[in-house]
Amino acid sequence: MKKRWTSGLLSLLLVLLLFSGCSALEALELIKDRDGPESSDSSVSEPSSVSSSGGETSSAPEPTPSSGSERPTFPENEWEPESDPLDFEDENALRTALEGEWAYCPPTSDDPAAWITFSGEGGYCLRVRNPKNDAILEYRGFCQLEHWEAGEGEAPDMMILTLSETTDKQIGSQMNSIGDYRIEQKTLCDGEVVLGLLQLNNGESVFSLYFNEMYPIWKRYTGWQLQGEGRKAETFCAAAWKIDYGTQTVWLDDAMADGSNIGRYEALPYQAAGQLDLSDLPDWPLSDGALWTVQTDDWGRVVKMQPCIYGSDGQLTEEEAAILLCEFGEVQGYLEQGMTMLFEGGTEVIGEEPCVVIALGTDHGETFVRERFYAVSPSGRIYVYDPFTDAWNAAKMD
Repeated sequence: MKKRWTSGLLSLLLVLLLFSGCSALEALELIKDRDGPESSDSSVSEPSSVSSSGGETSSAPEPTPSSGSERPTFPENEWEPESDPLDFEDENALRTALEGEWAYCPPTSDDPAAWITFSGEGGYCLRVRNPKNDAILEYRGFCQLEHWEAGEGEAPDMMILTLSETTDKQIGSQMNSIGDYRIEQKTLCDGEVVLGLLQLNNGESVFSLYFNEMYPIWKRYTGWQLQGEGRKAETFCAAAWKIDYGTQTVWLDDAMADGSNIGRYEALPYQAAGQLDLSDLPDWPLSDGALWTVQTDDWGRVVKMQPCIYGSDGQLTEEEAAILLCEFGEVQGYLEQGMTMLFEGGTEVIGEEPCVVIALGTDHGETFVRERFYAVSPSGRIYVYDPFTDAWNAAKMD
């Protein structure tokens, strides 16, 4: 009955407003005064605040409403993604990330053949399994960090692994460093930190001496979790770091066409769309940071992949061409037999691409015997020269 009476009074007051000019606020106040306080038999009552000592205190003051011209404010979300552990701010951050044991697998194997452990103070211990007799060789020294391309205000990007003692009688006192390397690539992939290193020193290093490796990949398990999200309905360039053909999943870290990183240093898992079989992609590595052009659908699934143009100007340097050629299984076999590469500045235009020509042969000191010729294109294709037909034929990648 009370609700009906209130509704009737409200209707009457609204009619009176048309004649009296009374404001809506005044009308509502009249209704409030007429209703009076809630009856004592109401089943719900406002709880009073209780002090920590158990005594009753006054109720908390009601919030003061803002004026009609102001919008209510809400607290901002203070959560932010964790900082990128591989975006090194300084030398100390780099040394912290290096601390621990890293494993190296030769290009033709998934089994580790070398392990290097860094201390927090910069010392290192490298253990290498000799591929000729499986003997374990040990090297100890200090990791000196320098700036190669990085500015003085940035974290170092070069490692000089000075050598102080070794059990390797083959090199003895002939080498004062096991290698000078630039940190060329880095990422977080499936719980592992991955470093792609480029040898800078002339002559041999331990990795080039035993594994013909100029671009060793080091991995260390950390269990760090990924923070980013995959890209959807986009076409972008990315470095491929891992492939699982069984689940049709590839781990990609988006990058510029020249290989430089974009955003966080982390490779995210991408599922292949139903119409794409990753095993049918062009003959080009799907691991160790090889560059691809990737297209995804609205769900973030990969619908197309092709080797990415290497270099922003479409031209390969001899250094870049050597890295690409070392991925070719046939060349890896020749290098293991003792052959070496020779650059003479030659180029060939094949398939409308400017290719770097590399000779492979044996070095006899004063003379170099050229036995094979290869051409490497910016898109990653490798061609082999056939002297009988005087033609460049596309190589079948492993």
